[in-house]
Amino acid sequence: MKQFTGFLAKMQFTPIPNLFLSKLLPQISDIAELKTTLHIFEMLYRKRGYPRFTTYSELLGNTSLMSSLGQATKTPDEALRNALEVATKRGSILHIVLDRDGESEDVYFLNTDYDRQIVAKI
Repeated sequence: MKQFTGFLAKMQFTPIPNLFLSKLLPQISDIAELKTTLHIFEMLYRKRGYPRFTTYSELLGNTSLMSSLGQATKTPDEALRNALEVATKRGSILHIVLDRDGESEDVYFLNTDYDRQIVAKI
């Protein structure tokens, strides 16, 4: 294991909802689900405009996430798909499939009041 050298004096932060820490985190036992959910928080926080969502393609292209999902029994792609399915079933994220120019695209939102309204409208 490579030794972590520490946090920098000047660094960016990603806010995590307190409810995630108090209610969801104690329920999550799958490390891939946890890593994926945390990366979704980070990706959505960095986006501008509304609604804020991420796509499967964006998650697949996240090299930090994908390198952390390498498991002996699953490919990173399989681990990501499984993690998204578990997080969706748990209700921490919302999933819809959009038709974009004849191609299906998996889109993910946080399960917030606002995002539930957006997903219902879509």
